[in-house]
Amino acid sequence: KRQIYMTEKLRENGLDCTFYKPSLTLSDNERQFDAVVFALPSVKFSRVNCEYDVRPESILSLVRKGGYVFSAMADASFIESVEEAELKNFDYYSREELIIENAYLTAEGVLELVLVNSEISLRNLKILITGYGKTGEAIADVLSRNHASVTVAARKEKDRARAKCKNMSGISYSQIKTCATDFDFVINTVPAEVIGRNLLTEFRDDCIFLEIASKPYGIDISSAEKQNKKVIIASSLPGKYVPRSAGVFIADTITNIVKEEGIND
Repeated sequence: KRQIYMTEKLRENGLDCTFYKPSLTLSDNERQFDAVVFALPSVKFSRVNCEYDVRPESILSLVRKGGYVFSAMADASFIESVEEAELKNFDYYSREELIIENAYLTAEGVLELVLVNSEISLRNLKILITGYGKTGEAIADVLSRNHASVTVAARKEKDRARAKCKNMSGISYSQIKTCATDFDFVINTVPAEVIGRNLLTEFRDDCIFLEIASKPYGIDISSAEKQNKKVIIASSLPGKYVPRSAGVFIADTITNIVKEEGIND
């Protein structure tokens, strides 16, 4: 759905768009397009992230030499394929405007998950958020504004200070153990383990864990399952909960790149 809404918005912004289908890879269609937009993330298990089983090289062959690739979270192998095809890659997911907009869409998805999985009022919930990057900050803001009691665990003192200035608690990762039993929810945004096997034992059995980060995750999922802790893997929330907004934001970001680079002149 996100891709459909993105395409609709790109067309509104004046760009002529066609959805990929396998028949396009026939030789008579080779190099007919000026650019290609991949999904977010662009590649999964060396295949394009789409409903067809297709390698990136097959898609890239449809773009004229010197053309453009708009990708997200692409790996080194993908970038190498783009260079070999003599195309220029733009990582639209690295753009500041999209990161911030996506963070608040993620926060809205988190709010819905918390409400659905809680049996008590939001204002009575005590929530720990690990990580205070843009996504962590957005989640903390949304939950705090809705009257949840929020504690932020962050590595940097300045991030803990920022949380405290917004009437939230700020602690270091080493301090989590001392207050773990207080929390009804733990929301992780760090893509590296910060809540391991031993620390998990300090939380109450009814504490619910939301894993927002990408693999390898910040919560030891295997240990949590062995301890009968409830863990919800909540990746790609904008695409799942607010696909229209998510698609529009991506389209506007791509349009900004096109204008800044003079691609459509």
